[in-house]
Amino acid sequence: MATVRGHHAIVALGAAALLASVFHHGSELNSLSNLTGPLVALTVDGGIALAVIYAGRRIASADFSPTEEWRIARWTVAGTVLAVTAIGATLVVRGFEGRALAEPPFPLLVAAGAGSLGGAIAGYHAARQAAEARRARDAVRAVSIVNHLLRHDLRNDLTTISGYADLAAEGDARGDAVEVIARTAAEGVDRIEETSAVADALLGNTDLRRVDLTDAVRRVTAGFADRSAVTVETDLDDDAPIAATDGVRSIVDNLIENAVEHGGPEPTVRVTVRDGDETVTLTVDDDGPGLPAERHGPLVKVDEEAGGLWLVATLAAEYGGDVVADDADLGGARFVVTFPRFDPSEYAAVAGSDT
Repeated sequence: MATVRGHHAIVALGAAALLASVFHHGSELNSLSNLTGPLVALTVDGGIALAVIYAGRRIASADFSPTEEWRIARWTVAGTVLAVTAIGATLVVRGFEGRALAEPPFPLLVAAGAGSLGGAIAGYHAARQAAEARRARDAVRAVSIVNHLLRHDLRNDLTTISGYADLAAEGDARGDAVEVIARTAAEGVDRIEETSAVADALLGNTDLRRVDLTDAVRRVTAGFADRSAVTVETDLDDDAPIAATDGVRSIVDNLIENAVEHGGPEPTVRVTVRDGDETVTLTVDDDGPGLPAERHGPLVKVDEEAGGLWLVATLAAEYGGDVVADDADLGGARFVVTFPRFDPSEYAAVAGSDT
């Protein structure tokens, strides 16, 4: 079933005004001998009503979110009510003064149409300005996140490469050094691709494709193998397809890093992936102190200062998922990310490949 959006309400309002105009002036044509007046009047108020319908269709083709469309619709209704109330008040005053009221429906129809059209135009510009401001904030936020990811993660990779390059140059354990350099360089390339995907997601430029969440988890957890003080346990289904991008690895990485940060000196993290009929779930448990009860439940409004968790919640929402916090069996915190399972029929035109 199609979702009712704001532009539908605007078109419906214009159509109602047009039908009212046709009905009113049609009745005049049956009672008056002179057809010119009713036809001209119908051209005026009916033309304005058609302009409202056209405005609704233009808004439908614009790049507005459902929330922004309903904001424009509210402006349209407000304009209609304000204009009709103003003209109606003048007619009431004229009636109290004993003045003759010649065809009061006509000015009311014109007022309704003009108010609707003016409200739609004002709402369009208000929503457009708000959307541009939001995109500007998203751009600044994306640059900040990308800067953090590149400075922190890529700098670590380059430091590792530099250190092992020195070992290789000195001839000490050259074979092992070259292997580490090659692996770290490959991880650096992956991080750049991942960071690009994160930036696209934050800017709303996401082209979703089939991604195997199990494979993404394996690639992320492999990076923790060299951290002897950290134990990462995995329990993964063989295949867990979701609609996402390379940015999904940031979700996994940030949840594990969050678990490590809040764990003890030798933290244990358990990562579980389950493939269901309609959803795929990623669960990350730790053995840290856990979360206070008031922080249990969905991560809906996460402050940007929360860093990794804010990015997790933002990316999960971009991929159609949600994040819930709870207590873990290990004694610490549990974060469960639920994604819609990849549906090939929805992405038939997208040439997807697994991450």
